[in-house]
Amino acid sequence: MINVLIVDDEPLARKELRRVLSKTDDINVIGECSNAIDAVGVINREKPDVVFLDIQMPRVSGIEMLSMLDHEKMPHIVFLTAYDEFAVQAFEQHAFDYLLKPVNQARLDKTLQRLRRDREPQKIDQLPGANQLRQIPCFGQHHVQLVRMEDVEHVASGVSGVYVVSTDGTERPTELPLHILQDRTPLLRCHRQYLVNTDCIEKINFLENGLAEISTKRGQVIPVSRRFFPQIKERLGIL
Repeated sequence: MINVLIVDDEPLARKELRRVLSKTDDINVIGECSNAIDAVGVINREKPDVVFLDIQMPRVSGIEMLSMLDHEKMPHIVFLTAYDEFAVQAFEQHAFDYLLKPVNQARLDKTLQRLRRDREPQKIDQLPGANQLRQIPCFGQHHVQLVRMEDVEHVASGVSGVYVVSTDGTERPTELPLHILQDRTPLLRCHRQYLVNTDCIEKINFLENGLAEISTKRGQVIPVSRRFFPQIKERLGIL
């Protein structure tokens, strides 16, 4: 059975694609998302085999969404687009395939045949032009807040999840794990549970046993582990 997630901001497009996919016995549509931010959470939790992903969506496009995913555990991505010119861009982003909307049944059947032949998870080594995140999606009550990188003081991981702490001290939960944020943002890893914005560092206090701690401009104290201290000194030009 091939588990499929449909991501498209148009309800009628999602409904029609679900309808044509439901004709196939070995396809299981596990859900639908109307935006890229919700899709990231569903992909992390449900781990679908395939994501049918609309390229053009408001706020965060389908291509931008790929930068928010773990590329070592990437599902197959089949881009959906209403315009031929986006096909080249889709393949530049290492898409498994692309479909023009409205989806043609015969063309979809060819995509499904390819998916059946290739069930190994897709790995994307690099996404040209899409590696760096410009904002971090955070979840509030009944809304999603896109926090700009310059407004992030640090990110912390705990038993309740990963939280983005803004320069004003506001804490917001995010679905993105620390290793994704470390790889795709300018944030600096200083501890296994912390990333910090170097622009927010006021001073570094040296402790015993090779440990240290960061004091931010807001007065927040963030631990620094021995493992990451050499990288911090190199990044900040500390001899």
